[in-house]
This record gives sequence, structure tokens and C-alpha cells, in this order.
Amino acid sequence: MIYLDTGCLVKLYYPEPDSASVAAAVSGKVIIFSSLHDLELTNALSLKVFQGRATPEQVAAVKSLIIADLEAGSLRRVNPDWERASSLALDISARLTPEIGCRSLDILHCAQAKLTQAEAFLTTDARQLAVAKAMGMPLLTS
Repeated sequence: MIYLDTGCLVKLYYPEPDSASVAAAVSGKVIIFSSLHDLELTNALSLKVFQGRATPEQVAAVKSLIIADLEAGSLRRVNPDWERASSLALDISARLTPEIGCRSLDILHCAQAKLTQAEAFLTTDARQLAVAKAMGMPLLTS
């Protein structure tokens, strides 16, 4: 199973720059899907509606695709151990944020990817990529 940051999940389900390269990179792979993904993806799509870059109907279609992929098994729901993820994220933050300047949610995604033993991690965010590299995580390139 592979782990995508939420930005890549959005690109996978809603047309954005890099959508084609993200889709090609994950083709045929099972993708980890957590409650953090669910929250951030829902918020990102709602923000697109607020900004006038998506309609409620487009968002509903994306949510239907996600449900179908969860049912088909191409997205696999995992229930992270929030206590362990938080503890690891705190450690990562203390060690890497002073050098990399990463955001807390990006760190939390890296911690979840590590704890779920993801085979590879995919992000298009340069700082999050730097964190994943510093953690020694296997990377998937888009």
C-alpha cells in the first residue's frame, strides 16, 4: 500500500495541474485512506466550492468516486493510532521543522505513512518531500 498526501489525493480525483502524473504514478496500487485524508479532502473540495472553482455537483461526483474506490479496494481505509501518530509527529517537528519549515499537518501525514508502513509516499509539496526524505521513507515520484 502507498500513502499520498491530501494534495495528491485531490489531484487524483479532481482535475488540477499534475493530475495526470499523479494518476500515472499510482496506477494499479492500493492507496491508504485515513480519517485525516477524509477531513482534508472534504475541506479542500468545500474550499473549491467556496472559491467558485468547483460546483457542489462536482464535489458530490468526487465523493461518489471515493466511495466506489473504497468499496473496490483501490483505496484502503486505515484507522491510525492517533496517540502514536501524534507522538511521532511531535518528534519529527522538533527535529525537522527548524531546518525545513514544514507544516504540522504535513508532518502528521508523514508520521501516519510511517506508522502504516506504507511501501511508498507521494507528495508534490517540496517541504513535505524533504521531511519524508529525512525520515528515510521510500518515495514514489509523479
